[in-house]
Amino acid sequence: MKKKKRLGQHFLKDRNILRKEVKLADVMGKRIIEIGAGDGRLTEEIVKGEPKVVYAFEKDKELAVKLGERFKDEKRVVIVVGDFLKAELPEFDVALGNIPYYISSDIIFRLAEYEFEKAVLIVQKEFAEKMVAKPNKKNYGRLSVTSQLAFDVSIEHKVPKHLFSPAPKVDSAMILLKPTGRKLTEKQADVIRALFQHRNKTVRNAISHSKFEKKDLGEFEKRRVRTLTKEECFEIAELL
Repeated sequence: MKKKKRLGQHFLKDRNILRKEVKLADVMGKRIIEIGAGDGRLTEEIVKGEPKVVYAFEKDKELAVKLGERFKDEKRVVIVVGDFLKAELPEFDVALGNIPYYISSDIIFRLAEYEFEKAVLIVQKEFAEKMVAKPNKKNYGRLSVTSQLAFDVSIEHKVPKHLFSPAPKVDSAMILLKPTGRKLTEKQADVIRALFQHRNKTVRNAISHSKFEKKDLGEFEKRRVRTLTKEECFEIAELL
């Protein structure tokens, strides 16, 4: 089947990596959401791990039909035709997926809204490195702070680009997310977004460019945004 570039389709062809994903996810007896089931190669490995149920989300209708045919005799697999970002999600314990690069942030932020045990995802390597970046690093930003507030994030494996078909232009990485239980309100998330739009400025100057009312932020005012820890960003968000 011809892959569709507009949907960011790059199928992982290395069975060893697929098996590592499932092992790390510990799917036995769990309710699983698979984000972007594609042609079912990861779904197949998940089923071997004996989950309670797999909700396999697939936006591409043509692929969804083929998934239905492939797993028609497997009662534990429920094919969900639709956009993971817009669909109503069932209760789940674990999320897995080799997710499209262009909507990785949206998927991470959507997962942050739910309660579950863990997620194992394959994302662009540079994206993964941003998620775990520390203050004062060049790639430290809004994604780093919001990801680390919502999850304990770790990079588990590098996944070279030649293991995909068609091969993307960059390498990928397998990440493990474990929810911290902390959920940002929309306004708190807006503060963090406003701060990192001016990451090299002081907090006072960054906030002066935003819609937020000026308040005394004490010792934070003269700090460069890029130096703030995730906890300090959260504290500023609460103050505002």
